Amino acid sequence: MKKFHIALILLFLAVIILPSVLVFAGEDKTFSDNENRMLQTAPKLTVSSILDGSFQDKITDYISDQFPARDMWTELGTDVKKLLGFKDIGGAYLGEDGYYMEKITPDKIDEKNLRRNLMLVSDFLDANKDVTATMLLVPATGTVMSDKLPRYAQMYDAKKLYETVKAALPDASFPDLYAALTEAKASQQVYYRTDHHWTWYGAQTAYKTLLPDGKYDASPELFADDFLGTTYSKTLDAAAKPDKVYISRVADTVTVTADGKDIPFYDMSASGEKDKYKVFFGGNYGETTITGGCNNGKTLLVIKDSFANSLVPFLTADYENIIMLDLRYYMGSAQQLIAEKNVSDILFVCEMSSFANDKNMVKLGF
Repeated sequence: MKKFHIALILLFLAVIILPSVLVFAGEDKTFSDNENRMLQTAPKLTVSSILDGSFQDKITDYISDQFPARDMWTELGTDVKKLLGFKDIGGAYLGEDGYYMEKITPDKIDEKNLRRNLMLVSDFLDANKDVTATMLLVPATGTVMSDKLPRYAQMYDAKKLYETVKAALPDASFPDLYAALTEAKASQQVYYRTDHHWTWYGAQTAYKTLLPDGKYDASPELFADDFLGTTYSKTLDAAAKPDKVYISRVADTVTVTADGKDIPFYDMSASGEKDKYKVFFGGNYGETTITGGCNNGKTLLVIKDSFANSLVPFLTADYENIIMLDLRYYMGSAQQLIAEKNVSDILFVCEMSSFANDKNMVKLGF
């Protein structure tokens, strides 16, 4: 009996210790296709990193990110939790009709940072009073598709956040996307089921809400029918049903430059990648310039997150020049660019909670 207890203890220690040993012994992976993000590699040990706690945080992330067969364990964990009746798995809600919705609870909204961002945007708009400004705040899937959420699921209050921003920025116009998407969902799928972005129909709804008399008029074309996106990747649920991704053609005269390099408007190679949403420009860049969609002399500056990537194709029919700035990667001066490019319109396109928590709005004042 004693030998059995010793063997059991040794087996337990092996299960706990061996995977961690393999993490440090193996070659680090730098990117997760499933999660579409960079992975934490082995952090550098320094006295300062220990004292400020950053090393401890990074080493925890490192072991988690580099854990052997991580995807397999995630999928197995989801199967077990589903059997136990869990509807909140890995930061995603398992909703009705196959929806996997990002869990963004009220406490995830950084109120202090939101006030800071509102002040920065207000100052930016004050400095550009002669330019038409619009805030297109995108509600998260779980706020519009709340009827698909599991019982007792919590999401941030999109209506309240919308009204807070609107009251703080009286010089900007505010198309009510929440109302428009809520109405449109009755007849179309406006959000992907397995990804946090809006679909072609969601982006089209945003376009019509932004520009009721907009000139873009083209039918969607199927790009891929096997898209499993970011919210699926939080669970790796084997029962997930892939989404269809649609695009619509732009004028042959349209050209695109991203961070100084010519790129295709649609990256068709994304059909062979896990992230099909990358078909829109191939991803995100600091500065993307789109020209040649029409000939009316108007220049639109878009301060954006990735939701804008699938919206901008519609806007090519209404602006001769479109400049997209993703402040996560942009290192220039937004204010100087407005003067140099003779910008006529400014459009903010951001998911609501991302706007509240964004740490890069300070770059507007450079």
